[in-house]
Amino acid sequence: MIDTAGLNADVFDSLVLLAAGEWSPAAIARGHAAVARFQRAIDEGRRHRLVRLGFPADEAAELSALHTRNFM
Repeated sequence: MIDTAGLNADVFDSLVLLAAGEWSPAAIARGHAAVARFQRAIDEGRRHRLVRLGFPADEAAELSALHTRNFM
């Protein structure tokens, strides 16, 4: 999973642009912040579900960090 971990750069950029809603630098900055919040929320949800399944919190965090690109 290590080789496929993380969000594809093209998908990340697309999400930033969609969240921005326009091309201005300020909007792009807001879009970037929104995607970062989204990624943190997704990570938190994955970790929470893994802990509920019985994984220790540290292992849940490690597994969540290895999410595949299409897992979001």
